[in-house]
Amino acid sequence: MKKRKSILASLFAATMILTACNNEAENEKAAEKEVGALVITGDTVTEQGGCVLASRFSPGDKIVFRNNVLDGITNEQVKDAKVQVHLSTGEVLDMTYGKHGDDNFWVVAYPVTPETPTGTLGYTVKAEYKDQKGEFKPFNVAPSLLTIVSDEVVETSAEIAPEPEKEKVDLSKVETKQKVEIIGKNFEFHGPGGEKEFYVKAGEEVTLSMKTEEGMHGLLVEGLDVKLDKDGYVKFTPEKAGEYKIVCSIFCGAGHGDMTANLVVVE
Repeated sequence: MKKRKSILASLFAATMILTACNNEAENEKAAEKEVGALVITGDTVTEQGGCVLASRFSPGDKIVFRNNVLDGITNEQVKDAKVQVHLSTGEVLDMTYGKHGDDNFWVVAYPVTPETPTGTLGYTVKAEYKDQKGEFKPFNVAPSLLTIVSDEVVETSAEIAPEPEKEKVDLSKVETKQKVEIIGKNFEFHGPGGEKEFYVKAGEEVTLSMKTEEGMHGLLVEGLDVKLDKDGYVKFTPEKAGEYKIVCSIFCGAGHGDMTANLVVVE
């Protein structure tokens, strides 16, 4: 009888040890999974006046999301992740990685228009890299929450100087070129001869190319379905005469808003 009790006690002890080992292994796996999660940090800045930290935005401005993504295991910066900003409006913005000023990080700009609802704009930054995931949310305190305000409540003490009247050009005498070459550098768009206005003829195919000499830039022609996210060229046929603004489509630093040129389509 004593022998039987001894055997049962030994089996019970062995079972307890095995259970403890299994629990310890599961805890270690859970800890590894937690440690391996992506670490995301970030902030938001206004495009107006350069990289100025901001949480209040009005129509005509752009909210620039800036984030850094670190591998939770190696603690090294992740460059090949899928990083997106999920807005409370339901919109999802794809972030791009690149060099901005002296640093490298993920960035995307969100334009605030007169149609953008006023009030708090919630957001979450989500990142995926291999089998790792991570999320970033701003602190739930007023200074950290994005707020959209109307033009009426934006206070300014500075008087805005009137823009100098633009010299009128006789479009019937301008020389049009259907091949447009644009050079991008920090922080300017211009042609091979330094020109910032490009004249093309309506109804005829245009070949627009971009070459970056400094920094990282993209190109967008507002009002036309024309965009380049890297050096290269795009072909299109403008049908309607008018002036179309060319802007940088990738946030590139303090002078991002100054990177403009004009595409003028003439009859």
